[in-house]
Amino acid sequence: MATGARKPPSLTVDPDNLASPLREIRDYWASKSGGRAMPRRADIDPLELPPQHMPYLSIIEVLPDTDDFRFRLLGTGITERLGRDSTGRTVREVYAATDRETRDWMLETYQAVVTRKRPVLKRGTLRMVQKDFVDFEALHLPLSEDGEHVSMLFGRTHFLERKPRKG
Repeated sequence: MATGARKPPSLTVDPDNLASPLREIRDYWASKSGGRAMPRRADIDPLELPPQHMPYLSIIEVLPDTDDFRFRLLGTGITERLGRDSTGRTVREVYAATDRETRDWMLETYQAVVTRKRPVLKRGTLRMVQKDFVDFEALHLPLSEDGEHVSMLFGRTHFLERKPRKG
């Protein structure tokens, strides 16, 4: 795997500078909190959002001890870019065959949402599916049934395609 000038993946808790689609999702999430730290899953209705968001939404279940996470909903815009549908599978199942670095970064991002109970932005490329030329930003927001423990992550992915380098 050539590293070249590839930007390392990153994550940011409580991001300020968001692309418009991600900012809209964060504002929607905040409006559904109803004075609580986090909205409940039942407060989130994707049909209330403008239709352009639907293909890029995700809902991820937090499994016991936050050791793993299950993809409950992955929009078609996400699955098409990845070339696979991981709905119903866990992070450890999906990334078992790829490099440990990708799996650990995904787990670290989701665990940050759970422990901080705040929105987390991750940025990287789709190198895990051999598409280094596709940058992405994904915003993950906590959902809680009891107002204290994060039970699900609500998210929106934004893709930024670059032309692949020749050679």
